[in-house]
Amino acid sequence: MKNLIYITVILFSTVAFAQVQKPDSGTIYEVMFSPNLDGNAMFGLNNPLAGHVTKRTFTDSDSVTRLKAHFSYASDDAVSDDNMVLGLYYGKEKHHTGSSRLATYTGWEAGLLYADIAGDAETAFSGGLFVGANYYIANNLYLGTEINFSAAIGDGTTSLKPGVNGMLSLGFKL
Repeated sequence: MKNLIYITVILFSTVAFAQVQKPDSGTIYEVMFSPNLDGNAMFGLNNPLAGHVTKRTFTDSDSVTRLKAHFSYASDDAVSDDNMVLGLYYGKEKHHTGSSRLATYTGWEAGLLYADIAGDAETAFSGGLFVGANYYIANNLYLGTEINFSAAIGDGTTSLKPGVNGMLSLGFKL
């Protein structure tokens, strides 16, 4: 037990005092997920706001172009129709001066969202503004979160709402 505590202290000390360089060029891949905060599955991906995969490409040291995709599928034996959601988004980020580990940014995104829930198919145009922060725990590896304000207009759907949820992102540069 003492060895485990000793190794854990050394690991966290190394991460805490390591020199971390935030990237300002190249491509970063990000997985956004929803941790189990309210009794759902640990990494729930069954609704359009519960998980995304994002490709972020720096166009210069403080501008990023992002492509985001979401796909979820859920089958319920009690219901004859399965549920599927597909979303594709394009957006831009403007990065601001932060600390050596904290990267803050603002931006916008727009895209299409297709949902087939219990046999009722619907397509919507979705867009929004967001503010986010990424904390680099090592070179080219970060944890982050976003807060957004979004709008969706589609077949029988019109919504305008802020989006504050327990989403975390894990980003990495290959």
